[in-house]
Amino acid sequence: MKTRFVMDGMDKLRELGVTSREVRADAGESLFFERELESVEAALYEVEYQDLKYRELIPVSTKDGAGAQTITYYMYDKSGIAKIIANPTDDLPRADVFAKRFTANVYSIGASFAYTTQDLRSAQMSSVPLDTLKASAAQRSIRERENTLALTGDSNYNIPGFLNNVNIPTVQAPAGASTSRTWILKTPDEILADVRTMVSGIMVATKGIHKGDTLLLPITQYNWIAQTPRSANSDTTILEFITKPGNSYGIKKVDWLNELTGAGTTGTDLAMLYERNNRVLEARIPMEMQSLPPQARNIEFVIPVEARNAGTVVRYPLACRSMYNI
Repeated sequence: MKTRFVMDGMDKLRELGVTSREVRADAGESLFFERELESVEAALYEVEYQDLKYRELIPVSTKDGAGAQTITYYMYDKSGIAKIIANPTDDLPRADVFAKRFTANVYSIGASFAYTTQDLRSAQMSSVPLDTLKASAAQRSIRERENTLALTGDSNYNIPGFLNNVNIPTVQAPAGASTSRTWILKTPDEILADVRTMVSGIMVATKGIHKGDTLLLPITQYNWIAQTPRSANSDTTILEFITKPGNSYGIKKVDWLNELTGAGTTGTDLAMLYERNNRVLEARIPMEMQSLPPQARNIEFVIPVEARNAGTVVRYPLACRSMYNI
């Protein structure tokens, strides 16, 4: 009778929304587990990570092949000046072509995932796609390493990156009327002047051959120009003004990149403007991620995962321009 009475009481409390965490049975009278009162969602949720944007922002090349140990390209330069000549003459100025060789090493990236036979049995019983989740974790680790190599390289292995390429010209943002260099404390006109400085820098350095069409910003500065009006009397934001078709900036895409926060000189925020095409720069990935067959080790199965990478090759660094302290 006592048990029936307690159960009826618990049922009434449950109707009132009181959970077992709030009601405790006497010692020895634990009638049900808290799990019996849990509502378990069918959907699986994973921890969310920041976007890896390297493949969206940098052209990717896989043409080298998985067996490549190095990647070599030649930069050709033409020389020679024609002149007015007499007739006849044997003193013709000579035109010629010179080649400079550039080489990057290719390295393997590795990861693995594993599960035991009991893991598989438990996963099957709980309907959790364990193998898929673990494979996704390994893929994420490879993609994170590729993202790092493409953007900042690895100095320990002499792998070149994009954002810290020493051949890309960089300038410090000038101080505004408030004496601050950071965009958050600058007027819209001062921010636009900084963008024009980068645009003009590429055109002048390359004599108009290259034009910056992609502007990358730290997320704070991106949000600022996306939300700040061009002027007090305008319903157009600074971002919309910069990317408006047909204007003098020539910028087609403005995007944010977390890796630019603190990436400039003395740890300041960095902006990067560049001409985005595969002649100017490429992330070289001779072999995309591959999973090898499972390797049985006692009652565990280990699946190795590998890829091949050579960082980012910047062939025309003058087609890029960065500005720090923004």
